[in-house]
Amino acid sequence: MNSGALSANGQNRKSDFEILGEWQTTNGNRLMLKARSKTGYASIWLDHNGHPVKIGYTLHAGGVLRDLRWEAPWREQTQAWKTQQRNHIAALIAAWHADNHRPPKPSPLPSNIFGVFDLDGFRFAVEPTATREHAVLSVINNENGLTPVADLLHDDGRLCGLVTRPGWKGTPDDRKRRWRTESQTILTRAATENRL
Repeated sequence: MNSGALSANGQNRKSDFEILGEWQTTNGNRLMLKARSKTGYASIWLDHNGHPVKIGYTLHAGGVLRDLRWEAPWREQTQAWKTQQRNHIAALIAAWHADNHRPPKPSPLPSNIFGVFDLDGFRFAVEPTATREHAVLSVINNENGLTPVADLLHDDGRLCGLVTRPGWKGTPDDRKRRWRTESQTILTRAATENRL
């Protein structure tokens, strides 16, 4: 099987192996590494007179080679040969994992957000709610998802109160003061721009 094998409806079958790469050993033998998507298993094949022969397998996770086992008689190869093949295999698995696990492109932040600020390595957003005197302070994750951390009560942009949400009650007071200062600046600006 190869990565181009298709089922009758034109889709890759789940059981199909994908060829991660081929290389030639110093003795001129051609080796190939094949794996299935969403598994931690890959097999090593030798091209023997035009026919593939399985000579070993690997276990991997997160793009890192965890274990490599050789079938007989390849177990008897020198340590230098095994190390050289291991290096090829580890590089192929890492590259394959990187290609298959690219982070999704972050979705844009909602357009109605009053403003954002950075603090202690995190990004925060001040976002409106249905009530004019209420806003929410949220932490922004790397995919631009918003997790509320505090409720903000204000009077035309002047901050009257900050109440942390459950799970954030233990936030140190100095950090809450900085949240309050940054949120006040954003709400004041939103009020002067008539966005409240």
